[in-house]
Amino acid sequence: MENQYTCNFDIDKYRDVRIKSNGDGQELEFTFMVPFVSIPHFFEVLLQLWTGKVNKTKIDGYGFAVTYYLTVEEKNLCVERLTSSEDGRKPIFRNYKFDFERFAKELDKGFSEYLQEQRNKGLFPLEVEEYSHHLSKEVIESYEEFSTIINESELSMIRPVEAEKGNTLLDESLAFFLLNSEKEGIEFLLKNDYKKVNGLGYFVVSFHGEGLEETVLQTVFEDVEDAVNCMELLVQSLDNGYGRDILGI
Repeated sequence: MENQYTCNFDIDKYRDVRIKSNGDGQELEFTFMVPFVSIPHFFEVLLQLWTGKVNKTKIDGYGFAVTYYLTVEEKNLCVERLTSSEDGRKPIFRNYKFDFERFAKELDKGFSEYLQEQRNKGLFPLEVEEYSHHLSKEVIESYEEFSTIINESELSMIRPVEAEKGNTLLDESLAFFLLNSEKEGIEFLLKNDYKKVNGLGYFVVSFHGEGLEETVLQTVFEDVEDAVNCMELLVQSLDNGYGRDILGI
């Protein structure tokens, strides 16, 4: 059936892992290298989204020229897969939208079936623990944590900033982090600009306040943590009395 969800794991012990997910007439392939690192990270990222710690994040291909932008919208998991043209000059985006609960539980089932296949072949559990093995203790523990949480808890969703603030910077792109300087009455917003200007997954920071139109900082950030750190430093500077000069206001 077209809306049936399935998931298949294809793992090369020392090279790469391919996870094929199907659902609602779509087929998405996650491709990573370094399985003993990338598999736990993959489960960790999905749990951060599931538990509402973040509602947007990205993961890369660990050696492959692929980046995945993941966003939770209502009960859906939206995935944007970014690759490049053959000459490396043009970004290529592919968009997918899955029912997050069905996607996660099929992923759980897919890895469980993979483990059973390895048991049937006598390859799992490992006779001798290898930290760099794709079925190492760390990998299995990360999967078990993922499986337990998605089966015993409901999807938690972060309320979007714009639902309260109505911010429409960058052609209504979503603001997904907010920080205030109460002393100066200035609010900072973190937004993703990868589809609007740069096409490379960058993040931008803007600020606004009473008598101040929303203004975008000239610095563009490749990493969301760097952008958040910048916002925190600017708020600290404002609270210490010298941040307005930095902002040029």
